[in-house]
Parts: sequence; structure tokens; C-alpha cells
Amino acid sequence: MLGPLMSRQRHTRVAAGVTLVELMVTLAILAVLLAVALPSMREFVARKRLEGVAQELVTDLRLLKAHQIQNRPSTGTGIYFSGNDGKACYMLYVVGNVVFDCDCGLSDAEMCGAADASGVRPVRIRQVDIPVSTGITLTSTRTKLYMDGYNGMPQFNRTVSVSLANPSAGEIRVSTNAAGVPSICSVSGSFGAISRCTP
Repeated sequence: MLGPLMSRQRHTRVAAGVTLVELMVTLAILAVLLAVALPSMREFVARKRLEGVAQELVTDLRLLKAHQIQNRPSTGTGIYFSGNDGKACYMLYVVGNVVFDCDCGLSDAEMCGAADASGVRPVRIRQVDIPVSTGITLTSTRTKLYMDGYNGMPQFNRTVSVSLANPSAGEIRVSTNAAGVPSICSVSGSFGAISRCTP
């Protein structure tokens, strides 16, 4: 009577285990799935990062215009595009009594220059740094754009076009019109929320 019961228990223990072959096959399948999914996941993350930086720039260009209209400084507000070996960057700032630029590519001490004769210096509103490690490059048709007056219009009706690109994600263009209103479009790559640029 004890013999069949013991063999049944032994059989149950053997059935509950996993063989080495089954484990190796499972690991091989997981490795193949990871090898297929990882590159597309990297591209997805790169696209989302690029899209986020581009949307942030659109918001900041709107902020620049709104800040000028709301505060109506007699000297105007500006945005300056720059960079150095470690980053691309742009800075929004209130311009001093004489034209000052805030160059975010310089050190903190040199960034907004010295004060003018009356002691006034440009005031930073906001700075955005895009580290080289993100793979995103920023190129702009102008290094700076000023908004002035009560309606926050670009000085001399100037426009700016900024290209944000990542080799694995594509390229997005952010542009302003003569009224300083920004728009965004995709030059290359697939971005769900951003439409393609028209030629």
C-alpha cells in the first residue's frame, strides 16, 4: 500500500520541475524578442525626446511674446540660440537698456554680460539646455530674436526657423512668422502629434 503512494508523490515532484532544455529554449526565445524590440524601443524614446524638446521650444516662443505683452518692458525681450561642446541651448531674457544678449553657451558669470552705465543687466526669464548626450542638434537661421512694443511683435518683423534633429528619430522644424507666432512641423521621421512640413 505504501509503494504506490510513494511512487505517486515522486511522480508529482518530477512533473512540477522544469528541465534544463525547457529553460534554455525559454531564454533563447526571450533573447530573440529582446534583440528585435530593443532597437525599436530606442527609436521610440529618441522620437519622444525630440518631440518633447520641439514642443517645449514652441511653448517658450509663445512665452516670449506673452512676457513682452504682459510686462511691456521698454527695452524688449529676446531669445538667444547658442551652445558649446557639451550642449545646445537657448535662453529667454529681458533685454537691458542697451542691447545685451544672454548667451547660454558661456559660463554663468559671462552669460548675460556686464551691466550698462546705469547698472542694468539683462534678466533671464528661462534657459533650456539640450545635452549632447541626447543626440539632439539645434540649428537656427538666427542666433537671436527680439520682441518689443506693446503687442510683442518681433523687431523689424524678423522671423526665425529652428531645426531640431536626431539621426535615429528625424527632424522637426519650429518657425515663427512676422507676428512672432510659432508653428511646428516634421521634416522627416514619424511624429504622431506633428504634421509634415509643406514644401
